[in-house]
Amino acid sequence: MSLTTEPEADFKRKSRTFSLAAMLFAAEDRQAIARLYAFCRALDDYADTTQTGDRKQLQRVLDNLSCELRDNTHPVARDFLLLARERELPLSAALALARALCEDCGPRRIESESELIRFAFGVAGTVGLLICPVLRINKLGALPFAVDLGIAFQLTNIARDVAEDASRGRFYLPSRWVSPMEIEKASEGENEAIVKVDRAVKKILDLAEKFYASALRGMFFIPARNRRAIFIATILYREIGRKSSRQGTGSWRKRMIVSPAEKGFALLQSIPLYRRLNRDVWMCAEPPTHDPRLKGQYKEAGIELSSYRQP
Repeated sequence: MSLTTEPEADFKRKSRTFSLAAMLFAAEDRQAIARLYAFCRALDDYADTTQTGDRKQLQRVLDNLSCELRDNTHPVARDFLLLARERELPLSAALALARALCEDCGPRRIESESELIRFAFGVAGTVGLLICPVLRINKLGALPFAVDLGIAFQLTNIARDVAEDASRGRFYLPSRWVSPMEIEKASEGENEAIVKVDRAVKKILDLAEKFYASALRGMFFIPARNRRAIFIATILYREIGRKSSRQGTGSWRKRMIVSPAEKGFALLQSIPLYRRLNRDVWMCAEPPTHDPRLKGQYKEAGIELSSYRQP
């Protein structure tokens, strides 16, 4: 897989949910954001390209990320290292992302909520750490909020893709909530099993809402122009989970799609929230403090954000 020569066009084409938000980023940041997206998307495609994923390609990226730039032969890793040099991205976060996706190749079973948070951090929270310097956010206090947003997105993904993931032997709903066997039975239409999976999906969406709420407060650290773009992207992605909740029992059995009209309505509904956050949080002199409950969950999951500081 080679990187496109037009990362901005590729970003808009491949990321339907974020295409509107992408146009609102500050002009000087759009190319860098699109390049970071291309890197993350390439790694994600390696993990999902087949039933078992492409560990060989992910390992090549890992090996090349550890090389000097002059010795780098992998186009995905090389462009990332160039971007990292330009925007001072933390290499540790990129390595953690690649390792997490490598571990995710093939069948997967999550046992507990702490393991779920650790997994979501590896494959998505790390992206939050990478996007901070791309958006020129250099405050250490911003990092946990950026991670919150990545985790929220990933929890939404899991709720959306329960049936599809199960067909590939991947069970991300913690088995302490619902067993893989129950998920398989529910996917086949067994009513009692569907009810059990419904409860687990509700639990993961409720958990996602906590991370979304924290991330929205943390947008204090984002410059106003880019804040609008990230806010819109957040509202649109969160709507996937909210629509699933409204659809009721068994809605997870097919991939949830939010129509353009539904996206527009969600954005209209979010205007009071934007105004309230702008007035009560983003315009304050003092930055928000991170939710101690989420901080506790990071600790339980063994996540230490201080090791991912920017160079």
